[in-house]
Amino acid sequence: MPESDVSRLAAWRAGDARAGNELARAYYGLVWRFFEVKARHVAEDLVQQTFLAAVEGRDRILGPGGFKAYLLGVARLQLLAHIRKSSRRGAAMNRFAHDERSGPLTPTGLVALKDEQRVLLLALNALPIDLQIAVQLFYLEGMAGADVAVVLDVAPSTIRSRLGRARDAIRTRISELAPGPRVSKSLNEEFDAWARSLVGPSVPPPDNFVVPAPVV
Repeated sequence: MPESDVSRLAAWRAGDARAGNELARAYYGLVWRFFEVKARHVAEDLVQQTFLAAVEGRDRILGPGGFKAYLLGVARLQLLAHIRKSSRRGAAMNRFAHDERSGPLTPTGLVALKDEQRVLLLALNALPIDLQIAVQLFYLEGMAGADVAVVLDVAPSTIRSRLGRARDAIRTRISELAPGPRVSKSLNEEFDAWARSLVGPSVPPPDNFVVPAPVV
């Protein structure tokens, strides 16, 4: 991990807001995308909670995946907590990937979805949450399997089998959802490329984003 990220996190935890702002500018877009494809209507709140948990998590050790994997691991825990809270409120678990007010998800920057992108998003949304995360980080964000394992808090050897299960489940859903053989064939033959096409442009922190201040 770049030493700058280590020193910035340490400085931020010591009360240096400037260091926190530098980390937020560098990683805000990544964390936003993580939530955008799962819980867009509460993404801004979850991003804020993630940075707060990251700076206050003094007992958490930054492992071999570096700050990026550490931050996404925190984001995953925030997402799981949100899902549990929504479930306790009586929300169906399989609805967390949709913004009920705006309909099916469309990542920022993908205004007009192609058939392949629409079908792939629907197939991804049908996966269990940790399989969704594995696919998103490995295929969309291009993270190494070992780093994805850090985010999911599993052994690296587990990631390959999870990705295989996810691909099998996605293929099944594609065959059910595709409007014709052309779309199904395109997705199966060029899955990696279509997955990468779902990544919207990185977004900077909004003007009203406040970097959480740690308790020192």
